[in-house]
Amino acid sequence: MNDWLLYGLLALLPIAAFSGYRLGRKQPKNKNKKAPVGSLSSDYIKGLNYLLNEQPDKAVDTFIDLLKVDTDTVETHLALGNLFRKRGEVDRAIRLHQNLIARPQLSAEDRNTSLYQLGLDYNAVGMYDRAVSLFNDLLADPQHKKESLHQLLNIHQLTKDWDQAAKIAEQLQSSMGEEQTKPIAHFYCELAEQKRLDGDMKAALQTAKKALSINPASVRASILQGNIHLQQKNYKQAIKSYQRILQQDIAFLPEALPQVAQAYEALKDDKGYKVFLDDSLEKGAGVSVLIELSKIIQRDKDDKAAALLIGGYLQERPSLKGLHRLISLHIEHAQDSAKPSLQLLDDIVEKLLLRKPRYECHNCGFHTKAIYWQCPSCKEWSSVKPIRGIEGE
Repeated sequence: MNDWLLYGLLALLPIAAFSGYRLGRKQPKNKNKKAPVGSLSSDYIKGLNYLLNEQPDKAVDTFIDLLKVDTDTVETHLALGNLFRKRGEVDRAIRLHQNLIARPQLSAEDRNTSLYQLGLDYNAVGMYDRAVSLFNDLLADPQHKKESLHQLLNIHQLTKDWDQAAKIAEQLQSSMGEEQTKPIAHFYCELAEQKRLDGDMKAALQTAKKALSINPASVRASILQGNIHLQQKNYKQAIKSYQRILQQDIAFLPEALPQVAQAYEALKDDKGYKVFLDDSLEKGAGVSVLIELSKIIQRDKDDKAAALLIGGYLQERPSLKGLHRLISLHIEHAQDSAKPSLQLLDDIVEKLLLRKPRYECHNCGFHTKAIYWQCPSCKEWSSVKPIRGIEGE
């Protein structure tokens, strides 16, 4: 028998036995024949038979029916419903909680607790409309307001209803005092991205601007705003948006580097691009910026000058990406006898780079090769960041 079910039955037995005993005591007595003192109801005996015959499902149903809903047994019903939901038997949990709610003698507090548990049941099976309706009703109950807001926030994020998610997060921040600045800014970024994909650039730009007003440190909002300007061929505005990343979190600059290069190229401003890269390196940008700068030096001067730049950087900040670039610069100029070894080393470093993750969640340690604004593992917003150091930037 499943351990969870066994524990549930063990919890039910004494209460069901007492209920069965009371039912047996309350049955009408035959005038000519007295009922044995302490007799149990036939339903309780039936439940025991199911249990002994290894029919635990029927046994549980029988014991549930025996439980009289009152102040002494509500907690048992709720615990059992929670047990069913954890075991994946949500239909039973729903039936049990609906049965509780239907009892007229249930106190207002117990009824709201049962409604909350029913909302969790609906959420567990993807009946989000019903769950949202219940949690919205429970917002009027101070005891369940906070947890209901959290459930609503989770559902709206899961269903990608970003507008409602923003409203609920704002309620959590204003009425519950919970810090929700980062998630709210991301919700507006999601809305802005939707509008951009729909072709409504004006609305997309305004929504991205709102995200920045909520969280001025939002790198995502700056990148999004820059991308919209770039798409509209407002190159100077795009560069201005991307430049904010240097103050917000320079570790994310590689995410926007191709777009920055595209904007400067469209303006035919090679000098401006080089100044941007130099400034970024001085402010602590990673090896991706260095590699871009080395390409400009390679073009304007030669391979040796580019290699000197990379080599000097690697002495202070070792990097596999930097090493890969340095080897590639040396291969063409190496002696014929050394070229195979250099090529082999270059291939090994390249394979190492392909296997290494580029990002890490600072909350749960999740590793990934692609950027996620919300961690797929722990669901935290703004926790996934580029890996820095010898294996990263």
